[in-house]
Amino acid sequence: MPEAKATIYTVARAAGVSAQTVSRVLNGTGQVSEKTRAAVRAAIEAQGYRPNTVGRSLRASRTPMIGVLVADIGNPFYARLHRAIERRLAGSGYSLMLMNCDDDAQIERRQLDLLRSYRPAGLVIVPSIGSSLSEADLRAFGHVVSVSRVLDDLHVPAVVTDEREAVAAATAELLALGHTELAMILGPREASTTRAREQGFREAVTERPGCRGHVRHTDGTRQGGEAAAGELLGAHPGVTGMVGFNALVTEGIVSAVRTAGRGCPEEISVIGFTDAGWMTLYDPAISVIDQPVEEMGALAGRLLLDLAAGRSVDPGPWVVPSTLIRRGSVAPPATKKESST
Repeated sequence: MPEAKATIYTVARAAGVSAQTVSRVLNGTGQVSEKTRAAVRAAIEAQGYRPNTVGRSLRASRTPMIGVLVADIGNPFYARLHRAIERRLAGSGYSLMLMNCDDDAQIERRQLDLLRSYRPAGLVIVPSIGSSLSEADLRAFGHVVSVSRVLDDLHVPAVVTDEREAVAAATAELLALGHTELAMILGPREASTTRAREQGFREAVTERPGCRGHVRHTDGTRQGGEAAAGELLGAHPGVTGMVGFNALVTEGIVSAVRTAGRGCPEEISVIGFTDAGWMTLYDPAISVIDQPVEEMGALAGRLLLDLAAGRSVDPGPWVVPSTLIRRGSVAPPATKKESST
């Protein structure tokens, strides 16, 4: 005889819970303990149960889909972020639709218009630079959480990292090693992440009398970082330490330092922002302020499920601390090392 098809009731019996509890786990609604949630997910997996999403969509005003709109899919940060959200929502009954806006506010609106037609249950968004979205624009998505960047003046829960403090601490570490002239290659001026990271850099330099700090703004790409770093090194040959805005810009800085014939870390120390695979392959390996991308994505997913369950969520922002990973690209400046020998 063919094997009986798994149903919500067979899953409930296997997990030792009611069908209503299974439904709450699938829909991400109601109060369910992590232990019970894990038992239900294990029973679903063991029985190969697949919810009837079409029927659920017809009964509800929204589809069991979560939109994830990121600023630049070419940036490794966003791939890691999407994976973390996907893992957190696994077993919740929601599927994800990934969309990209190339950090363009007009493309962002077009993508959101398209996404709206699917009647999604929620949205995780990394707002574009210069985003002009309003509460009315986001109301159609039911539940919204922003990540990395904050939607100014909107009551939307935001998951960010302590980028101002993290950059200030990393810059202070370079200054403590004896560097007196530093530079930071930033992203676009309009980005909230740029403003926070620039503030941290300037604060650290200002606290050290006699030290100088230079900044350049770019489009946040490798090419932009390389061009800005090359120009800055030519204009300010006394710079002995550089901080990158993100992994792409940092890659550009490393290339510019090499093109200028300067040694790292013998002549130029480099600290990046957001770890990337290439950083450990480079010789020397690049020190980096690492954003806890996986934690940020998991938290965004959890907040979205809490909202879908009708629970109250503080708009935050929810701050997840970054970590400075010390590798071989940082050392005291050459003059400091010479005077200590």
